Amino acid sequence: MRIWLRDKRLEAGLTMKEIGEKLHISESYYCEIENGNRQKKMDIVLLSGLSTILGVPIAEIVELESQTN
Repeated sequence: MRIWLRDKRLEAGLTMKEIGEKLHISESYYCEIENGNRQKKMDIVLLSGLSTILGVPIAEIVELESQTN
């Protein structure tokens, strides 16, 4: 599970559905990403999108991901 991702989403005041819409993916697919079942190795498109939506630098996301894995 990507607890850091859930925490960043909640800090931004966004629901899974809202992030899914912003990323142009379904809420269920985003949920699978947050739970660590999809995108086990985040691609650059996802990294960039999350960075923009959450207001978190890509480098910070990469660091948080490396701590998760």
